[in-house]
Amino acid sequence: MATKLIITNYKNFKCGVKLNDGELVNIRFQTNEDVQIGDIYKVKISEILPNDSGAFVSYGVEGKKGFFKRINLPNGEKVHEGQSILLQVRSIGAKDKVHLFTNNIILTGKFINLLPYGDEIILSRRTRKNLDATEQDAIMDSLSESEVGLIARHNLTPDTLDIAKTELKSIYNHWNEIELNSKEVENEGLVFENNYFDQNFVCDYSDKNTDQIIFSENDRFEEVKTWDEKLDGSFAQFCQEMSNDQIEEEFNLTEKIDYLVESKYSLPSGGNIMIGKTDALTAIDVNTGAAKRFDTNREAIHLIGKLIKLKNISGKVVVDPVASDQNTLKKLVGMLKNEFRDDLSITNVYGYTRGGLLELSRSRNDRCIDELKFTS
Repeated sequence: MATKLIITNYKNFKCGVKLNDGELVNIRFQTNEDVQIGDIYKVKISEILPNDSGAFVSYGVEGKKGFFKRINLPNGEKVHEGQSILLQVRSIGAKDKVHLFTNNIILTGKFINLLPYGDEIILSRRTRKNLDATEQDAIMDSLSESEVGLIARHNLTPDTLDIAKTELKSIYNHWNEIELNSKEVENEGLVFENNYFDQNFVCDYSDKNTDQIIFSENDRFEEVKTWDEKLDGSFAQFCQEMSNDQIEEEFNLTEKIDYLVESKYSLPSGGNIMIGKTDALTAIDVNTGAAKRFDTNREAIHLIGKLIKLKNISGKVVVDPVASDQNTLKKLVGMLKNEFRDDLSITNVYGYTRGGLLELSRSRNDRCIDELKFTS
């Protein structure tokens, strides 16, 4: 299987695209807003909610407030109104909702994610999946002397440990600079801008089958290539430039992405699914065609899992499958869980409500494609 990563633009957004044998399997957009996920702000606690259920914060953007859900600091103390602290943007609020902030700050690298307020060494899910027990133990032993928390990413192997340690030191020095800069900022405001969209996309979605990393812009190509060559150069060897016209001619990205903006999708059996989004949840209705009910539901579950990931649907989701016997409905739960086994977001499939709707939830890491405002 050949995996292609394409770093390009779609209408008014930067985007990263992953193709497996020409099929679109992952896509992410960088919103054209001042606030980005991963930005770090010096904020002021403006209002603590009753029962310590969270706090609103001001972060230097006039008239805008953010929300801080967990108000305990790394040292165990609780924040108080008027206090200034460093928080990171965890997710971008939908529509008129506020952005969410967290004190679980993460600085990302190729091999290591630094957790400056943490004290644990964590192997990512993909690292545990890719390496055997002996290799995992070797990594844990080698990193055991770290004085800060960190996450070993899936790109880390025993062979790249020395490079990873050098990267960890560099990221930690960067964090010290961020802390120093925050002390020089008198009022609340931005102290670290996360402008690593391209690097993060390549790190998150590369795999052992990646044979091309294609860029439509020279500056983005040079930035990622230069960054990677300072490490081990494993990505740099696959980097190449192609014009927008060449990318479109070879991969037909516009048609693939336009497909995701739809709300009605046909099934091979002749049935279809309809996706409707409200402020509270996303509802997906399965309509039968000429095929047997199980075949229609099976096709629908596969497509629903694919679209939830591609459209980046998060929050509560309910699916109304075609009415079937209990044994068939139970099989659908297992099939849907299987669709999310490689999802980078945390997805929980709960089963059926009393009304017969298949319920699941998916953690939010960015805006759903249906929330983006595309302009030509």
